[in-house]
Amino acid sequence: MRGLLKIIAVYFVVWALTGCVERLNDTQYRVQCTVDKTLGVDSVSMMVLEDSYGRVRHVSTVGLDTAIGAFVIEGQVEQPCVAFLKFGNDSTPFYFVLEHGATLVDVGARGVVVSGGDLNHEYFAYLKDRALLESARRSLLTQYRRLAAPDSIVNIEQEREFVVADSVLSDSLERLTVGVINRGDAVSRIVFERYVNTLSRYNLSKINQSR
Repeated sequence: MRGLLKIIAVYFVVWALTGCVERLNDTQYRVQCTVDKTLGVDSVSMMVLEDSYGRVRHVSTVGLDTAIGAFVIEGQVEQPCVAFLKFGNDSTPFYFVLEHGATLVDVGARGVVVSGGDLNHEYFAYLKDRALLESARRSLLTQYRRLAAPDSIVNIEQEREFVVADSVLSDSLERLTVGVINRGDAVSRIVFERYVNTLSRYNLSKINQSR
């Protein structure tokens, strides 16, 4: 179970979305989740976040369907909404957009692969872009720490270059997040729920004024 916790925490590193959704009726959904058996998961729970963000509604807890080797949750939803899965007793939520049609969630040893509709595609595209910017900032910090080691000397020009580069990356990350949040759809609600606390006071006040 600890292995699953780590996988879910970094799931955006390994992802793929086909953009092809199985056509059910206009309000039907089917979430099919396969989990690597070595992770020892025997049940999956699905929750839905209400629009008010003050309540979480439990939709279903299902056990492994041995006939297809997966967990399957089916139902109806009037419009796309924010949902998350919890695997067994793991407290780490896996967020996605619950939308009409079929959504496939495959939890493997290297991460989570999701195949779903357009909104899920856009959400995971955001996570990929976010991960690239965060990785660039970590790499920049690593370079700076090497130069700032006790046996090294950082001159004023190098210091300025690192500050400017980090500011550009930080601003790009904030603009990316604010842009998605201001969309006003299910994707923006997930990003708001997960990443609003990472924004500066300036951008936070802009979002609060527009919501």
